[in-house]
Amino acid sequence: MAAFLLCGSLVNAQSYVQFNPSVRYSRLVIDKNLYNFKANTKSGGFAKFNEMGDSLSANVSKFDYVPGLVAKAVLEAVDLYQDSAWARPWFYSIRTYGSLNAGTSRKGGSLDDLNACKMYFGLAELTKQGAVFEDAVRYAAYQGAKQKALAGLEDHNNNYSISQTTSEAFEGTDEYIGGWWHKSKYKNEMWCDGQYMGPALLAMLLAENYQYKGLSSAEAWNEVGRQFQMTWNKLWDSDRQLLWHAFTATPSEAQTVGWADQDASSPHYGVSSEYWGRAAGWYFLALIDVLELMPQECRYYLILRDYANNVAEGLAKRIQPQGAWCQLLAYPVGTVPEGCTKENYLEASASAIFTAAYLKGMRLGLFDKDYSTLAKKAYKGLVENFLTTDYLLINSCASAGLSKDRNGSAKYYLEGSDTKKITSYTEGKILGAFILAATEYERRFLPESNSGELAESSCHCLQVTMKER
Repeated sequence: MAAFLLCGSLVNAQSYVQFNPSVRYSRLVIDKNLYNFKANTKSGGFAKFNEMGDSLSANVSKFDYVPGLVAKAVLEAVDLYQDSAWARPWFYSIRTYGSLNAGTSRKGGSLDDLNACKMYFGLAELTKQGAVFEDAVRYAAYQGAKQKALAGLEDHNNNYSISQTTSEAFEGTDEYIGGWWHKSKYKNEMWCDGQYMGPALLAMLLAENYQYKGLSSAEAWNEVGRQFQMTWNKLWDSDRQLLWHAFTATPSEAQTVGWADQDASSPHYGVSSEYWGRAAGWYFLALIDVLELMPQECRYYLILRDYANNVAEGLAKRIQPQGAWCQLLAYPVGTVPEGCTKENYLEASASAIFTAAYLKGMRLGLFDKDYSTLAKKAYKGLVENFLTTDYLLINSCASAGLSKDRNGSAKYYLEGSDTKKITSYTEGKILGAFILAATEYERRFLPESNSGELAESSCHCLQVTMKER
């Protein structure tokens, strides 16, 4: 690894930024990528505006999990920097995206897609009466979009959740009744990632007093807690202090027999076999987001807080010397797991989500231990391992799932056709996750008064680190 001083020119994608604690990387990354990122391999991006709200381009992504995640993250940055003129174009971009989709009815069947509705909370907050972007008409539309999101969750609960018969056949108990399937095509499956997409969205609605399927507020909050309890009881490995990716309540069905443990006498029955970083990241951040909103008198509050502390402690043991986490959490970076031909690698999106969760959990006072040193190391690692000198975010896993043809083995996560490591463009999941982490870091560690002066521009000299892949 060698350091060089470069001025005024872009460097190839093998060059990474050397961390500067005074730089607001959220601004650099948003300005570079907001109008041109990808959702997996499909082109995305948002319409471009100037500071006055004049349209400069019309590119708008479809309503989907990935651009929705980016939108939510950008709105958190806008909220932090709402008094800075350079943040106004970001708001106009997301406002356009949100307004185009606000009137659409929502149904269940995909917790991923419903997750995109989270952006309406940020949009409503920024357009309400007295807000910096006050707009009564749009505010009303965004409030309506929240109601439609609630209808989508209710539909998902009614049509895509584990039945009493299935729960009793699975383990002879009613423990899993009402567990939300990740998607309609993943019948009776609950995934770590789904807790960020579904229950965390419901928590946002309950915090604003939306009534869920006729339940009292306390009963509805208990429903949120139960989703986490069901997944925790099956997916938490207390020995390794890590979360498996998913479980199914119907392990013998054709679509799950390839990846789910078939030993009915094992506590691991129905569970997948590896600890995938990004899935664990969404679960961790979901816990933090829900605990921010859940009333402390809720019977599940202390339970979920205990979960969050266990996850934090387990992940702290898995951070690599480079200040990042791996695609597969059980193996050190550079390890070639049994049956594989490729090495385990430092993965961008999981590292960013973990960093965001640690920083936000610290801000909210949720942890029993001090993770300040780890969080700073992780944020520095995000920049130096994944942010190129032309401000692309790379080395993220494109996608991963479990199905008849995706067996959840280490080989699948490292060598599957859909799990490839992205090295040439910014994908939306790392973009959104990085913005969440950067915003939390900047809120905590950078002085607000200098927000307009601390961003690097392309004409400034940058010290960068050259790394061979």
